Amino acid sequence: MAPLDITRTIDIAAPATKVWAALTEPELIAQWFGDRIEFDATPGGTGAFGWTGHDDGPFRVLIEHVDEPKTLVYRWARDANVDPVPGNSTVVRFDLAEIEGGTRLTLVETGFEELVDPQSAHDGNVDGWRAELGDLVEFLESR
Repeated sequence: MAPLDITRTIDIAAPATKVWAALTEPELIAQWFGDRIEFDATPGGTGAFGWTGHDDGPFRVLIEHVDEPKTLVYRWARDANVDPVPGNSTVVRFDLAEIEGGTRLTLVETGFEELVDPQSAHDGNVDGWRAELGDLVEFLESR
């Protein structure tokens, strides 16, 4: 792993199928991550995440790998309104594993070294994932 990779592991008191749905279905993603979501969870599919207050437009994604309900990988553009390619994006990987009482989710985000301001992007996403994954747990465990 590179020094700027982000790795977070959380346990969620929900079955993997429910966690998978929250990661891949736009109407569920919008309950915990952004509020304007497009997402086609198929290899080669595209999507976009938008947040109220980010008037510069949505942040596009390209789905790179899907192994339902275990692994989801997408490339996520750092800048709004651009297609994600190496040099302007990071790669986000979610791995799900069944555990007693629920699901263990491991998130790994890589590729920060290729960005214009790697440290700033990394630091912002460390804080962002801490908050967003907390929102994911709250969303899934309250349903």
